[in-house]
Amino acid sequence: MPVSRRQFFLLGSTLALSPAIWAADAAKAPFMLDVEYKKVPVPHPEKKVVTEFFFYGCPHCWHLEPSIEAWLKRKPKDVTFRRMPAVLNSRAWIFFARAFFTAKNLGILEQSHRALFDALHRDRLKLFTVDKLAAWYTQFGIKPEDFKAMFKSFKVDAQVKEAARLTKDFGIDGVPSIVVNGMWMTDVVMTGSYDRLWKVVNWLVEH
Repeated sequence: MPVSRRQFFLLGSTLALSPAIWAADAAKAPFMLDVEYKKVPVPHPEKKVVTEFFFYGCPHCWHLEPSIEAWLKRKPKDVTFRRMPAVLNSRAWIFFARAFFTAKNLGILEQSHRALFDALHRDRLKLFTVDKLAAWYTQFGIKPEDFKAMFKSFKVDAQVKEAARLTKDFGIDGVPSIVVNGMWMTDVVMTGSYDRLWKVVNWLVEH
C-alpha cells in the first residue's frame, strides 16, 4: 500500500577515531541516518529492544499489524519486542492508551490487541466510551466492572503517564513508529515499504 509523507495518522566511542575511519564506516552502512532512520531526541539506551508506538484509532497501525506478526515469527530470539501506545495531547489517544494498559494488566492483551484494531477499522464499531469498551472486552472473559475498575486505576494512570513521557522523549509525532534500542526511530515513511522497514530495524538492532 503506497504511503505518502506523514500521511500516517495525525497529524562516543572511547577511541578517538579519525574522520577518515568515520567516513569509511558511513560508506559501508546500508542505511542512512536522517534518511531511513534518525536518532531520538532523548535516548533511553538498551540492547536489542524494538518498540512499536501505535494508536488504536490509526488505520496505518492496523495495516502494519500483519507485517509485525510476520517479523515476530522470524526475529532473533534475543530481540525483545514491545508495544507502546503513543500518547499525544488528545483525549482519544489517552483513552485508547488506557484500554491497552487495562488489557495488559488483566492478562488479555495477547488475545485482544489485534481484535480491537479489527473491531475499530474492519467492523467499524464505535467503542468510544468506557461502558462500550468494557462490554466489548467481555468476550475475553473479563467482567465489565473489573475492566472499568482497572481502566480507572492509579496503576493505569501511571502507565499512561510513562507512555506519554516516552512518546515525548522519543519525538513521536506520528504512528506507527518503531524505536530501536531506545536510540533510533524509523517508520514506513522513511523506509518506503514494510519489507525495507524490517531490514532497517534488523540492522539497527545490531548497531
